[in-house]
Amino acid sequence: MKLCKHCSPRCYSTLIPSLASFNRNYPCKDSVISSQISIARSVQTHNSEKGKDVKYDILEASLKHVKNHGWSDTALKHGIADLELSDACISMFQLGGVEIALHYDKTLNEELEDMMAQQQDERLPETEPPPIAHFLKDAIKTRLELQLPFYDRWAEALALVVSPKVVPRATEQFAHLIDDIWFYAGDKSTDINWYTRRATVAAVYGMTELFMLQDESPDFADTWAFLDRRLADLEKMGENRLELEKELRNVGDITKAAFIIARNMLAR
Repeated sequence: MKLCKHCSPRCYSTLIPSLASFNRNYPCKDSVISSQISIARSVQTHNSEKGKDVKYDILEASLKHVKNHGWSDTALKHGIADLELSDACISMFQLGGVEIALHYDKTLNEELEDMMAQQQDERLPETEPPPIAHFLKDAIKTRLELQLPFYDRWAEALALVVSPKVVPRATEQFAHLIDDIWFYAGDKSTDINWYTRRATVAAVYGMTELFMLQDESPDFADTWAFLDRRLADLEKMGENRLELEKELRNVGDITKAAFIIARNMLAR
């Protein structure tokens, strides 16, 4: 599994002196200082198996407790305990337990990116790339299947990420996912088509994910049939492309654009 490309080892060697300075200026903050020192000592003695920071390791350890405790602070506390770190490390997670869900989502996005990159590398130069519709279906289907280990908890995760504090980060991760899918599909557009294409696939992905959460058919057969129909809808929408582009031109982000496209598709 690919590690978070944005993480880097952190040095805490200057943390204790800076805390001492803080303590001189704010002597009434003894409890805060004590908590920070406890965190610093835990981090300094923690040996990350992945070569990354302690926060990554806590989130990975917490995943083991999601099935019993959900995407919660309780799961985080169990992950911290598993690593024998200070209880004060919980303060490293400003968004609380939902950070486990965001971490897991990002990890799966990176896993899909690795798979698409490997497929591209293994494709012979003289081999034609798969049709766009087939590639999009495979990518969306694969990404949704990757989260099946936490299928019973995924509706809870989706409910948590709509919190105003979480939306910016969740939206950014989702936009990166859709961008990666189109990149490996071979999209080289730089005009309004770049934006429209990503918004349309975001709409299809979102609707399919919601449908999947209610699907009781064997191996989610109804979900994949639903996905086929939505991709077919995209081809039909091409007839009204200019009107769609005009509607999306002043939309601020891909999530809002995806909502507009989903509304148009469902109204057909």
